This record gives sequence, C-alpha cells and structure tokens, in this order.
Amino acid sequence: MEAKYKILVVEDDELIRSIYTERLNREIDFDVHVAVDGLDGINKVKETQYDLIFSGIQMPNKTGFDLFEFLQSKDKLKNTPFIIFSHLGKSEDIQQAYGLGIKHVIIRGNTTPNDVVEKIKDILHQYHLDAKDRDKPHSILIIEDDKDLRDVYVERFQQQENFIIDSAIDGLDGFNKAKNHQYDLVFSGIQMPNMTGFEVFEKLKLLPGYQKVPIVLFSHLGRTEDIETAKKLGVRYFIIRGQNSPNDILNKIRDILHSKDKDYTLLLKKDSPDYSEFIDSFFGKDCIEFQDKDYIPIKLTLNNYEEPYTFTVELNCKNKQ
Repeated sequence: MEAKYKILVVEDDELIRSIYTERLNREIDFDVHVAVDGLDGINKVKETQYDLIFSGIQMPNKTGFDLFEFLQSKDKLKNTPFIIFSHLGKSEDIQQAYGLGIKHVIIRGNTTPNDVVEKIKDILHQYHLDAKDRDKPHSILIIEDDKDLRDVYVERFQQQENFIIDSAIDGLDGFNKAKNHQYDLVFSGIQMPNMTGFEVFEKLKLLPGYQKVPIVLFSHLGRTEDIETAKKLGVRYFIIRGQNSPNDILNKIRDILHSKDKDYTLLLKKDSPDYSEFIDSFFGKDCIEFQDKDYIPIKLTLNNYEEPYTFTVELNCKNKQ
C-alpha cells in the first residue's frame, strides 16, 4: 500500500474546519490532521512532518502568517507546500501573503471544497517533481579574486550536500574553467583583474550550453553604475552582498536552481483586430517578415524566479525595411 500524503488543516472556525476536513478525507491517498489555531499548528508541525499545510489567516494565539513564518525559520520545514485561505479576500491579507513569500492563496468565497482538493493535488504533484530536482547534485562555479571572500562562499556552499563547488581566482580563470566544464550555475564577483564579472557574463552567454545557465553576479557595494550596467547587459540575477548574509545568498542560489522558465507558443491570427496593434506596439513598424503570413508565431517565456512572475516576448524579425 502506498504511503498517504499527510495534510494539516489549520482553522479556528469549527464549521469551516469540518467542511474541508470531511472533503479531504474522501481522498484515499490523503491522511488529514487538524489544528484549531496557528499556535496549535506550530506545535503539530514540531511533532509531525506534513506533506502540505492548508491554513486560515486570522486565528487566536497565532495567525496563519505566524505559522508560515515559523516554517520558514526551520530548514527542514521551509519547503513544505503551504496554502493560505482567506474568508473575505481582503486586499491587505493577500498583499501580506505574497509579501511573505506565500505562493498559494485561496479566497474561500471564490473556491469550492472540490476546487481546493484539485489545487492540493496539483501542488503535491509539482512539489514532488521539484523535490527530485532539489535532490540531484548541482555543479557551481564561484569566481572571486578576494581569497577571504571566495573561501567564505566556498565553505558555506559546500555545506549544501547536493552542491559540487569549484572556484576560480578571477574572471579569466573562471571563463577558462567554464569552457572545459559544464556548470549548472556560475556565481561571480564583478570587479576583478584580467576579466570583470560583466565580461564573464557576456562571454559565457556565447558559449555552447550556457545560454540558459544562471549566471549570478554579486556586488560588494551595489554601486549605481554596476546596477545600470547589469541591466543593460540583461543580467537577470544580481545580488548586493552588503544587503545579504552568506545564508541569504545560499537560499537565493537554491531558489534560482530550482526555478524553471516555461516556454509557451501563441499564434496570433493575421485578420484578428489585435494583429497590427500588437506588431506596432511590441516590435515597431520596421518588422516586415510576417506581413504576408496568416499567423505570427510568438514565443512567451515565463520568468519563474521572483514573484510577480514576468513574461518575455520574442519574435525573431530578420527582414527590416
């Protein structure tokens, strides 16, 4: 017999708690537990490892937000899938939830218990796919000319059991190592002799196999000119060291490795009313390659790292007027 998913329902209203508990208990692969408020929920998760937590917000003793923050403070609990549900859908509750990093918010008035069950199944399925990715080894190159600083990151990253760490003493050394080895992520300082981090970024993006490899640049001081240069080059991951501890940076690196961009293809029909407006607004009037085509193939990439997620729109225009 397969193990059941342990689900914790946290809600102080007995009627609401019983409605969700009864519906979830109908699923043969769910093992449902309950907590009567946030404090009871905290005590429960200290004793039992749950596969998912489904929690209300406003409760006596501790809120659902307090429960989530407790989970985030514990390495073994911080990745537990967490759904928070709001009775009224107050904007301040929703904003606070997303601000804390809660990814799954349900408004009870807009969602049936059956909808909740389907949502939980989807989250559990995705979580276990992501867990397989979290457990696989990741090869990381750290590039930094300051030996003391380089040693700090090497030592901290090596504490992550599935990280395989290599290091380089400057940008040129890092680029040469990347040419001879395929890394899963490159973590590089900026101002270095021989080759700067910006030059490393530009050159790596031209190497076969590195187009989609995350290249994380970190700045000691977060100078305005460095930030502006990073934006112009299209650097997606930029960390200011003075604003983040080594543990904070490690968590960001893990999040980057586990995030995945998703590509979608849309077909925009030529005789649709939005056709000309879309071309003019996104690509300008000098893109004529598709003027005689019935459909335009448009690639949308969901940049799935930081919320709110953003879409990158691509149309490869080769012919210009």
